[in-house]
Amino acid sequence: MRQDRDNFDRVMSLLKKVEPSVSLDMKFKVAFGEAIARRYEETFLEKALRRIREGAVNLREALLPEPLVLVRAMASLVVVASVGIYIYAAQPSCPTLEAKTGVVMVQAMRDTSAREVGRDYRFKVGDIVTAKKGAQADIVLSNKYALRLKEGARIKIAKLTPRFGSGKADFQLTEGKVLVSVEPGFKGSKFAVDTPTATAVALGTKFSVDASKDVKEKTQINVLQGRVQVKSRYSPERLLLAKQIVTVGAGQKTEVYAEAIPEPPQRLVEGEWAQMEELYQIGRKARVVLMVKNVPDRVIQLLKPCPIYISDEKPREIPQILEKAILMTAEAVKTGDSAKHLESIKMLERIVKDYPNSQYDVQFMLYIGAYYEYLSYHKDAIKIFEQVLLKYPDSPLASMAECAIGIIYKDKLDDPARANEAFKIVLDKYPNSLEAIWIEEKLGIKRISKVEKPFYNNLSSTSGVRG
Repeated sequence: MRQDRDNFDRVMSLLKKVEPSVSLDMKFKVAFGEAIARRYEETFLEKALRRIREGAVNLREALLPEPLVLVRAMASLVVVASVGIYIYAAQPSCPTLEAKTGVVMVQAMRDTSAREVGRDYRFKVGDIVTAKKGAQADIVLSNKYALRLKEGARIKIAKLTPRFGSGKADFQLTEGKVLVSVEPGFKGSKFAVDTPTATAVALGTKFSVDASKDVKEKTQINVLQGRVQVKSRYSPERLLLAKQIVTVGAGQKTEVYAEAIPEPPQRLVEGEWAQMEELYQIGRKARVVLMVKNVPDRVIQLLKPCPIYISDEKPREIPQILEKAILMTAEAVKTGDSAKHLESIKMLERIVKDYPNSQYDVQFMLYIGAYYEYLSYHKDAIKIFEQVLLKYPDSPLASMAECAIGIIYKDKLDDPARANEAFKIVLDKYPNSLEAIWIEEKLGIKRISKVEKPFYNNLSSTSGVRG
C-alpha cells in the first residue's frame, strides 16, 4: 500500500501545467483592451494639466492640514506657551546689591561657607547676607522695595514675590538693624521682616527694625511713613490674639521683648527722627531734599528759608529748567533784586505745574512757600502751604505746611485765633509729628479730642488764603 502511494506521488510530480490555447476569442479580447487603452491615453496637454492639479492639491494639503490636525497642533502650542509663561512668571523677583561699603558676605542655601560679593549681585531665596564691621549694604528691587543692612546686621532671604502678580517677600533678621523702604510699585503684595521676638508687616511704608541683643533680646520698630503691623512671636494660650498685635503709625515706635507682647506705640524722640532720615538715601534715586534737620523746630528752619538739595543720578529725570531756576535764585540772593526773586519763584511754580512728580512736589511747594514768606508775601506763602495740604494731606511733610500757616498768622499777620486753629489741627491730625512736639513744648498748646473742620478742606487748589 505504501509503495503504491509513493508511485502515485512520483507520477503526479511529472505532470506539466496545461496552458490554455490561444483562440480567436482571446485574441479579440486582447486587441479590444489595447484599443480602449489607446482611446483614453492622455495627450501632452492633458498630462500637464493633471500634474498641475495634483501639485496644487499637494500644496494645499501641506499648507492647510486637516482641521483636526490643525486643532491638535494649535492646542499643543497653546499648552506649551502657557506652561512656559507660567514657569517664567512664577520665578522670584530677585533684588540686587545696589550699593555697598565695606565687606558684604553671602552664604547661599546649599553652600557651607560664605563669600564676599560686589555690586549688582543678584540675591536668591535662601541667601544669608551679613554686613561686616564698618559695612552696610543696600538690597534693592527697583520700584518695589529697598533694604539697608547696617553694620553687623545678618539677614536671611526667606521668600521673594513672583515676577508677575502679588506675593510675599519675607526677610528674617537674625541680629542687627535694617532700614526698609516699601515703594508704591509693591502694592498688592506683602512685605514682612521676622526677628527672634517679632514679625513686622509693612502696610506701604518706611521703617526700621532693630534686633538688639545688648542687654535683653528685643526688637524695636520705628516708623517714618505709613504704618507697620507688629506681632509678637510669643503666643501663650492665655493671651488673646488681638493683644499680641499692634499697629505702629508714622512717627511712632514699639518694642517687643522675648516672651512678651508688643509695647503700646509711643512717639519717636528727636534723635530717633534724625536716624530715620537715612531712609531717604537708600538706593540710587534722584532726590529733592529740604535742607532742614529733623528736629521739632524744623519749620522755623524752613521759613528762613532753608536751602533745597537736588541730586540727579539719572540724567534728565529732573527737568533742565530747574538748573535755570537755581542759577536765577542764586543771582537774586547775591544782588538782592526782588524782581529776580519773584521770577525765580514763578519758574519754580511752573516746574511743579508742568513736571508733576509726587516724589518731589511737596518739597518744591514747601520751598516756594518759604520763599514767598522770605520776601514778606505772607498771604501768597499761606496759599502755597494750603495747596500742599489739599494735594498731599497724607505726606509726612504736611504737618510742616500746617504749622507754617500757624506761625505766619501768629508772628506776621497778628491773628492769634487763626494761628491757634492751625496749631490745633497739627496736634489733632498729625499727633506724632515733630511739629506736634514743638507746639506742645514751645507754645504750651495741648491736643484736644476734636477740632473743627479745617477751612482748607473747603478750598480748591486755586483758592486764596483762609477766610
